[in-house]
Order: sequence, then C-alpha cells, then structure tokens
Amino acid sequence: MSGITNQNLVIRLEEAEKILEDDYTQFHSIIVDNYIQYESPLWDIACFLTFYELSPKSVKRQKWVEYWFKFSKTRRYKNLVYMVPASYVALSDLRKAKDFFVDLLEQSRKSVKELAWETFLSIFYQFRASVKPSFNKREFTVFKTILDRQTMVSSELKDYLDIDLSNISKYKTIVEYKRVLHQGISLNYHKLDLSVYGLMFEYPLTKDIDLYSELSNSVFFHSLYTGNVGCRSALSYFVAPRHKKVEEDFNKLSKRISKNNHIPYSRILRFLTETRLKSFNCGIYDFKNGHWTLNPQNLQFTLQDYDSRLIETVPILTRDFENCDYEKLKLNKTGLDILNHILANMHLSIRDIVSDLGLTEKEVKKQVDNLRKNELYKLRYNPLFVFGLKHIIIFLHDSHKNQHEIHKTLSFFPEVYSEQYVSKGKNGLYIVLRIPYELVVDAIESLTNFFKGKIENLFIVDQMITTRYQLPVDRYETVFQEWKYSSEDILGVDF
Repeated sequence: MSGITNQNLVIRLEEAEKILEDDYTQFHSIIVDNYIQYESPLWDIACFLTFYELSPKSVKRQKWVEYWFKFSKTRRYKNLVYMVPASYVALSDLRKAKDFFVDLLEQSRKSVKELAWETFLSIFYQFRASVKPSFNKREFTVFKTILDRQTMVSSELKDYLDIDLSNISKYKTIVEYKRVLHQGISLNYHKLDLSVYGLMFEYPLTKDIDLYSELSNSVFFHSLYTGNVGCRSALSYFVAPRHKKVEEDFNKLSKRISKNNHIPYSRILRFLTETRLKSFNCGIYDFKNGHWTLNPQNLQFTLQDYDSRLIETVPILTRDFENCDYEKLKLNKTGLDILNHILANMHLSIRDIVSDLGLTEKEVKKQVDNLRKNELYKLRYNPLFVFGLKHIIIFLHDSHKNQHEIHKTLSFFPEVYSEQYVSKGKNGLYIVLRIPYELVVDAIESLTNFFKGKIENLFIVDQMITTRYQLPVDRYETVFQEWKYSSEDILGVDF
C-alpha cells in the first residue's frame, strides 16, 4: 500500500481487494503503483482499466461495477452528464479505449499539475466523440438492414439489398468485425408462463441507498436501472411465475424496502410483454462524418408537428411474438436447460450445447426444433453504439391506447422501445429512448412539454446492473408442467 496516504482510499482499496479476491494484481499495478488519490479523475480511469481487465463473464466484473458506482460521483460538463460507470460501459471492450486511458494515466503521473476535473471531462468527451465506427456506404447499408430486418441470414438480407450474395457475406463479416452489433435473446415470457414485473423507487439525491443488495436476493431478479432528473430513481425488473401471490409479495417487498430506507415513493408494475415495439433510426447517422444529424433546434417542432414522411421509412418491429395466445407450457427439463444455455451465451450453437450439456446431437436438434416451433425465443440484434447515445426512461399514464402512434412519433430518435404496463389497476406506457449525449437536456425539455400532464416518471439512466439472466429451472415441475412458487423466493427466508 506504499504511496497511498489517504486513509479513506486505503479502506476502499481493501474493499476492492476483497471483491477481486486473489485476482487483484492488475488493480495494484494500476492504482497503488500510480499513487492515485480517491475522487480524482485518475480514480475513474483506474477503475475503468480494472474493469477492462476482468472477464465479461466474470461475476467479479459485475461486483466491480457496483463498487465503482458506489465510490464515484455524477458530474456535469457543459450540456453533458458524466455518469460513472455508465459513461464507460460502451468502451469496455475496445483496445483503443484501454490504450488511450493508459496513456492519459502515464501523462498525468509525469505532469507537475494535478489533472483537473474540467480538463479531464473535456478530454473524456472529445475521446468519446472520436470513438465511432468507420463505414463505407455498402457496410453501413448492411448494418442498417440487419437492425431493421432483425436477421443476419445472407439469403434473407439479399431480399432487401441491391448486393450480390457473395458480397453480402463479405460486408456482413466486416460489420461483425467492427463490433457494432450485439446479439441478444428475446424470450416469449407469455408462453413460458412467466410475467415481467417492475419495482420503481424514487428518493432524494442526497440519500445513498444500496437497493441492489436487497433486490438481487430474489431468484427472479433480472436487472436494475438507476438514474436521476431532480431525484434518484431506481427501476428493477423481475421475471416471475404467473401466480396469484406474486404481485402481493412484490407489494410486501416494496413496502419493506421503502420503510427500512425511508423511501417516499414506490410502486409495482406488471409489463405486458406481448405489446413490445422497437425501432432503430440509423438513417439520421452521418456515417461519413460520424455524428447524428438530429438538430436540437428542430427537436420540439419535430415532436409537436412532425412530418410523417420523415419517419415512414423507419420500420417499427411489432411485438416479438405475433402469436401471443396463451398456451400451457409444454417443456421438459432438457428443453429448459437448452434455453438457459442459449440465454447464457446469447447465441445458438448446436455444437456448444452438445459439448456443454453432454447431450447427443440428435436430442439437441429435436429440442431446439421444439423451442423454435413453439416460438419460445428469438435472436435479436441491437446496435452496440460507441458513438454517444444515452438512455432516457419514461412512464406515461393513460397512453396505452395510442402506443403505436406515440412510438411512431418518437421514431425519429436513434432508438425507441415501448411496452404497456399495469400499475394499481391502471394502464400506462413505458418508453425507453436512446438519445445523443448532447441532446439529452433539450430532449427532456421537449418531451416534458409534448407529454404535458401525462408523465408519471422520467429519468436519465446512469447505471445498468444487468445479470446474465437464467430461468429458475429448479422451480419447474416437469410432471405438472408448471412453476413452483414460494413467497421466500421474493421476500427471503425471514419474511
């Protein structure tokens, strides 16, 4: 611990070592050997470099994100919001980012003057703006078509592209190499006899509450998003069996957490996953110059009196699963294990499933065919944007009947996701927008004016704690073809 004189930092270093257990050599070399002081810009650089070195699949990486978030502050620079660690996440797999921050760390060590926050934030955002994929016209067209049509199958892409098949494969390989696409899995919760719930909390910015520790104890925990606009907001997702006691127990959990932490506002939501809509508008991205062409001065006018012709070309991906009629779950444990394997690895590989689960190729193909036939999952493609987009989450009351119209109006933004929800017997509309960093303040003002009187909650996401969600297979009764449920799964053993 030589060179570190700040006692608070020493305590934090010890906590960090416990998180990383025996794997903290890199942590020592980055923080201790560089004489980094707590709450300096170099602290965040060091935390990022430690995060970079940890395996994306490691549980330690998620614990490190929580630790980093706990001991860092949100700051503002001009019209931009610096939120840690969310501001860095999109850079986490880029060698260019590691090299840049290592170099900045070395320069700061050699400098006589301490690196000021104002200087650092200016450098940070200049770098963020410079990290953008370079496309030629054909590559960008393939990238955009993959998102719009949600397919990577060359023969299917050919139907929408004026490119011969061999060249489509070539450009698709280039796009994959640029690492601008993220492949995920969308589950048909309806057919899996599961429901998605949300627990929403709002509390003063001055309060420091660790909600994750308590919420993540549930076997049904999925993810947690935190942020702020005037107050702290926390939205956690749970995927639980469709059981009459579930909502009652979530209500008890919400009341307990609110009471213990003196949280003034909380509520429970049940999302109607069969209403999911999504759209991507990469057409407003200038791939040659690397910036979004959305004009902040036109933002409010676009919302109030938008020209439908401007967004007619933006495909809205209607609900993931068109046939959402409720059907009794018909799966055995092997089928669920395979579905979990696909979830964990975010892709389908017959060879990997055979190897990892010890099954025969014949059995795996049979089970996968059954999953496909019953539309229990779909592969989904999302842009892994490293060129300046921020999440805004909005809850609108009494707007569910106009979901498609509202979604279409908002589809001039780079990315829109919408879904209906029910809370206390009332319907509403849940919207997630991806907005260029420099437009966040303007967008919030315009959205507030446009949805005047309709907004229940709105916040900018500053932290996303997402687990590699797995189905609670051990809660599934294959004999009765149903999920077991106990209040302990949500409330804990001491409820």
